[in-house]
Amino acid sequence: MSDLLDTPEVQGLVNKVSGLGTETGNARLKRIVHRVVSDLFKTIEEFDVQPDEFWSAMSYLTELGKANEVGLLVPGLGLETFLDLRTDDAERRAGIEGGTPRTIEGPLYVAGAPLSKEEAGSTMAAKRARCCSWTAKCAM
Repeated sequence: MSDLLDTPEVQGLVNKVSGLGTETGNARLKRIVHRVVSDLFKTIEEFDVQPDEFWSAMSYLTELGKANEVGLLVPGLGLETFLDLRTDDAERRAGIEGGTPRTIEGPLYVAGAPLSKEEAGSTMAAKRARCCSWTAKCAM
């Protein structure tokens, strides 16, 4: 890895984009942004990320946003599970036991439960829409 990351120019850039050195804004958020941007710069440098690779990633994020699917990236990257693991660990250390375990499947998920004979999700909604109207009730 080059010494570019340690230059005053790059350090000044990280400080500027994070808002460090300004009086306004949330100090904690500034430190978080500083860390994230610094780590991104380090990743780009360490893996020699090329401009076309970077812009392909930005295009991917743009498409996720246009499709209103950015939230799918959170569990896809394991971030949601990591937050659950952190919360579970903090509760264990605080002596909090029991309760419904957090899972990506949702709070009602039970491992090993029998599978439904019906299909879930939009398929069920589509079946219901075919047999129901806004003014009538139907039993599936």
